[in-house]
This record gives sequence, structure tokens and C-alpha cells, in this order.
Amino acid sequence: MNPEIHNTLETKRLLIKQINQEELLKSDKGLHQKFEGYTNQSNFSLDIRKNTLIFSITHKVNSQVLGLIFLKSLNTSSEMECYFILFPQYRGSGYAIEALKKSIEFAFSTLKIDTLFAYVSQDNRGAWLVAERSGMKYMGDIIIEQKNKKVMKFSMNKNDFDNIYLL
Repeated sequence: MNPEIHNTLETKRLLIKQINQEELLKSDKGLHQKFEGYTNQSNFSLDIRKNTLIFSITHKVNSQVLGLIFLKSLNTSSEMECYFILFPQYRGSGYAIEALKKSIEFAFSTLKIDTLFAYVSQDNRGAWLVAERSGMKYMGDIIIEQKNKKVMKFSMNKNDFDNIYLL
């Protein structure tokens, strides 16, 4: 993972542009505050200073930032964790699924990972539906000890990706 390379992914309606931590911090104060608020409540093991790619999700037509996606390398370079934030006013239009699918494609095709994980709060029905509709499999519940919270674990491996995305 080379932090110097800035990737821009494109879907029918979205631009998913890689940004660095500095760009995130310098971005619109509202975006940064929303990011801080969501990550403080999240299950994501977020240390964006290292091994994390950050992407802004932007609407192609009006250039509005809809949310963020993070891809974080785990213990091995072959495993990553993903985390996505879609701001409330943009939910329900399929943007999160569209952005996550493109990010999954990038992770497996470009970064050549073997496994992608996502952890979703049990009370966040929208997020677990996004994970499922993007092709991730529910693997059961786990407890995040540092937050004393039970979350749903989703994953996708390279074979799952090939079967879903490359057919």
C-alpha cells in the first residue's frame, strides 16, 4: 500500500477519491466534525496515521461529499478492514452499496488482498444491509472488549469476490 499514490475510483454516480489524513483534517470543518462524531461511536479500530487508505465519497453531478470509506491493513498485508460512513441525509439512495462495491473491487483487484472484514453495530440495520448487499457474509457476533460492545462480523475472501464480482 503506497500512501503517495492517490487513487480515484468511479461508479455511475460517484467519485471515490483517495485522500490523506492531512486532507481530511483540512477539509470542510463539517466533514471533519462528522467524521470525528461517527468514529467516536464506531467499532472501527481506527488509527488513520498508518496503514489506512481514506476515500471521500463524492456525488459526480453536484460534487457534494456524501461520506467516507476507510480501508485499513490488518496484521498481514493480505487482510483489510473496511469502514464506511454515509451521512444521514444521503442514506436510502444506494450510495453506500455503490461505493462499498467499488471499494471492494479495488481492495481485491488492485491491492490484491485475500480477506476483507467489516464490523457493524447490531443496532445499525442499514449498515449490515449494505455489507450483505455488497456481497459480504455474516460471520457471527463478536465482542469489542475496549468498547464493551457486541458487533456483527462480516467478511469476504478472494474466492467470494471472484464468484460475485468477476462473473
